[in-house]
Amino acid sequence: MKTELSENQRFTERESQEPLGDSEVAVTSDSTEDGEALEQPTDVSAQQELAPEAAESSDPVSKAAAAAPGSGILISNLSVVAGTGRRARALLQGIQLDIPKASFVAIVGASGCGKSTLIKTLAGLVPPTTGRVLFAGHPIERLKHDYPLAVGYLPQFGAFHADLTVEENLRNVVALRLPGSVPAAVKEQWAEHIIELARLGPLLNQPYKTLSGGQMRRMALAEELIGDPAFLLLDELTSGLDIYSDMEMMLWLRELAHKHGKTVVLVTHATYHLEYCDNILLLHKGRQVQMAPLAEMLAAHEVSSITELFGLYQTREVEFPALEHVPETPVTPQPLKTARPPGGFFQFWTLLLRQARLFLRDRTQIWLHLILIVTFPALVAVFALEGLPQVRQLNLSLQTNVVQTLAEQLLYLKESFKASALVSGLAMFQVVLLTLIGANNGAREIAKERDVLAKELRAGLSPFAYVSTKFLQLSFLCVVQAFWMAWFVKTICGFPGGLLDQFCILFATTLAMSATCLAISSASASPERASLLAIYLVGFQMPLSGAALSLPDWLAFGCRPFIAAYWGWSGYLKTFEFTRHYDIVKQSRDIYIAPYDACLYVLGLHVLVSLCLAWWCVGRTRVS
Repeated sequence: MKTELSENQRFTERESQEPLGDSEVAVTSDSTEDGEALEQPTDVSAQQELAPEAAESSDPVSKAAAAAPGSGILISNLSVVAGTGRRARALLQGIQLDIPKASFVAIVGASGCGKSTLIKTLAGLVPPTTGRVLFAGHPIERLKHDYPLAVGYLPQFGAFHADLTVEENLRNVVALRLPGSVPAAVKEQWAEHIIELARLGPLLNQPYKTLSGGQMRRMALAEELIGDPAFLLLDELTSGLDIYSDMEMMLWLRELAHKHGKTVVLVTHATYHLEYCDNILLLHKGRQVQMAPLAEMLAAHEVSSITELFGLYQTREVEFPALEHVPETPVTPQPLKTARPPGGFFQFWTLLLRQARLFLRDRTQIWLHLILIVTFPALVAVFALEGLPQVRQLNLSLQTNVVQTLAEQLLYLKESFKASALVSGLAMFQVVLLTLIGANNGAREIAKERDVLAKELRAGLSPFAYVSTKFLQLSFLCVVQAFWMAWFVKTICGFPGGLLDQFCILFATTLAMSATCLAISSASASPERASLLAIYLVGFQMPLSGAALSLPDWLAFGCRPFIAAYWGWSGYLKTFEFTRHYDIVKQSRDIYIAPYDACLYVLGLHVLVSLCLAWWCVGRTRVS
């Protein structure tokens, strides 16, 4: 059933359009609460063009605009060189293309010819060594930064949260990409329209991980269509599909170009249905051979199939003419139908709800958290099930019996050292166990969804909103973990001091390590690497704290500011500063015990610096 959308349903609330002033991009804007959008911002009535039944435009003005030079994708003098000096290798050389608006182009060639490099360069993921790339006259760098929804890029494998259903994943995409000024009813209609277009209706309640390869490809393309991009860049979208699914996908892409005005560029190894493309771009060793319709290309090479054409270039040496720099002609920027994604505030709530749903779906991780919460405090308490030992007071009165006096002093020292080792050891033991829990909290949190994050950042996800939701989850876990450790150990072992003070310092220690490992996760390429680095960090906590082994002064001075376990241990001991147990620890150990407030400040600084690093690393992923 076709979704009917009224003319007045728009993704922006006002019709007034104002120029961008001195901006190099000569387009008009529409002010919304999410920032300025290019002319004709994402418009449901306009997006009805995506419906399968829509007719091809017969407007001569529209056809003329589509045929105008630079109205689609213009590539001039494009070269990409990897490495420097003697190791420099040209991946692309002298690419000159003018891909018309609303056309479907396939990039083909043997493996290693530069197809994926070209599509990634068009998407702004690989910086060109020389040359320029313009989309309707706009530099890709500008669109990528300010209007990420204008260009949709789809790698070979889509990235979604496997435990969420198809509907949950797509609803999240709608909330994260469509401007916050769009009424909820309009968003709902648009989501239903895309779901129908991609024929995903029967799959909505299935977890993403249960889909077939073809269904995953349709879902990935539907995700990009939600933002209604004017340009679609697809890397190996049809590779690995059976012949019928390949034909089905090629027909859909042709329809998106011809009926819905999208400029579609597809990199493919599958050559079954290239006749559906308007043009074929053949690459060989990083050089452009020809761009033409399939029949024209085959005729020019006097072959009958694309297979023969590939064989022709595999079996003979091809001499290309010397590269010449083609003068770049000025291109008038064309209006684009796009809008900025919602701001970080709107994205934050969507991300927070998604994070909670993902946490509750991960039964393995929930059980691991419960096991650690229950067993680690028990490991601490088992060393003092009968409470802390009582240390006798040293008799300071004059004794005439020297032997008895020495015996009492030796007994006092023995009990003091034993009690000191136990109190200090239990304090450090629970702190180290909490740092291990903190490492488990944060080490995999970002690295495990690296592909999903990279995709969402390309579409305008706010790094601040993303890191904030992760921080809230870590904070919740740390509250539960630290409170149970503080209460259980205090109850069983009989530690003196206030429960609230002990909870606060243990919470700060756990959160500091969790945030530090979150920063490690944000900088790691894989969850396995992040986990390994986090374990190393925890392993260095006790020896470098100086609480177990004495450190040289220079090493202690250099290491302690970065060792969360030292500040947690010092702060915990300070919670019973005016008790006998604190006195014996102080007397028997030649180590500086930092003030309680200083410990909280330093641990808070650990959290702040780690969150800033995580935000910076996520932001780097966005621009890389």
